[in-house]
Amino acid sequence: MKKQLVELENQGLMWVQTSGWKQNYELQDENGAVIATMHRPSIWSSRAEVNAPGNHWTFERKGWFRQRIIIRSVGTGEEPAQHIYRSTSGRLEYRDGRVFLWKQGNFWGSKWMWTTEDGEPLIGFQTKGFLKIGSDINLNRDLMSDKVPSLLIFLGWYLYTLYYEDTAAVVAAT
Repeated sequence: MKKQLVELENQGLMWVQTSGWKQNYELQDENGAVIATMHRPSIWSSRAEVNAPGNHWTFERKGWFRQRIIIRSVGTGEEPAQHIYRSTSGRLEYRDGRVFLWKQGNFWGSKWMWTTEDGEPLIGFQTKGFLKIGSDINLNRDLMSDKVPSLLIFLGWYLYTLYYEDTAAVVAAT
């Protein structure tokens, strides 16, 4: 069964890393029930696979100076949208004209959000953890509709894991 984002809004969603040594994550509700999983098979690759009811996606970062995220449906091979990636922001453009913006919500990088083009927050991520990371998810109930795809919850977490790894690499290099 494919769940719409509006069906998930009252479930107290959170991303949880299942092991400090592996890049496996679960989207859980407030009771700990697993709604979706995201798996990154290798630390040497930016590829991730998300599996959720009615949703099976792969995400992969491509490019050097103008990075983008390739979003692909595993079942059909379709690429429904393109995300232009910057470490602390980005722009998701759907073929049908919908646009969503990805933004860092604070200086410390512990808050992230998807917004409309007008800057109205749709989905917020409050990240936590150091060796084992996770995030609480806040949905703006006033702006939720069937036009807001559940893909934002999955892609947002993927983007945060990229940011987390990129930041850790910079810190380790210095």
